[in-house]
Amino acid sequence: MTTSSDHSIADIVGTLRDSAAGAALLFDVDGVLAPIVPHAGDARVPDEVLDVLARLRDRYLVVGLISGRALADVDRMVPVPGLTRGGNHGLEVAPPGGDAEVVPQARPHARAMRAFVAAHPPSVLEPHGVWLEDKGVSVSLHHREAPDQARAEAFLAGPVAGAAVSAGLRVRHGRMVVEVLPDVDVDKGTVVRQIIQVCGARTALYVGDDRTDIDAWRALHDLQTIGVLDHAHCVVADQPEVGSAVRAAADVAVSGTGGVLRLLHQLAS
Repeated sequence: MTTSSDHSIADIVGTLRDSAAGAALLFDVDGVLAPIVPHAGDARVPDEVLDVLARLRDRYLVVGLISGRALADVDRMVPVPGLTRGGNHGLEVAPPGGDAEVVPQARPHARAMRAFVAAHPPSVLEPHGVWLEDKGVSVSLHHREAPDQARAEAFLAGPVAGAAVSAGLRVRHGRMVVEVLPDVDVDKGTVVRQIIQVCGARTALYVGDDRTDIDAWRALHDLQTIGVLDHAHCVVADQPEVGSAVRAAADVAVSGTGGVLRLLHQLAS
């Protein structure tokens, strides 16, 4: 990965501004637009970020949000009309101004997901310092606030993951969170491909900060390799909790959400 520098970021900004009419700007939400907080429900996107996203929407071909959150939560956090959105790691998609739809291949797993949620009430999770975020088509099991991280991780990797796999669901590990999802071939990369192919962008940016964003960066690089994109810019919002594999998968880094905000202002100027 190229280390962030004024020169490398300036090159990215220049390329995107020069091709704004054919450029897609795509962003993860938590850790990118919204600072990470101990409890996911307390996360907020600053008003300054919302204002500049609206300016970018009016200048670029597409501005989109690709989040692990449910799309209803994304829309609550980012109440900027006219954005393309992907939620639940690509399991939900919505065009600008459109309603969220669950991708067809995930729908048959709804009953198994409801049964998993019912089997893991707070009385089962709280003794391990874990809480469950029910996102409808998927769930997130958070352990950031657990007093004993080793115990929480062992609990999630053992009986919880075992129950999910036995139910035909898929388990994915993120930063201080374990995701339980339908076992389908859908991720942030699939929704990124869909957005690019529908809008016809020739230049694209994706800014992320977690393992699940690697799929989105890989998708952009693949689209560039086959000639769909002329330029693919993969940026990590770096901070102490970002893993080495995530840093290695990006092309360049900015410093946390503050660095992302500076990048947004540069793109809008």
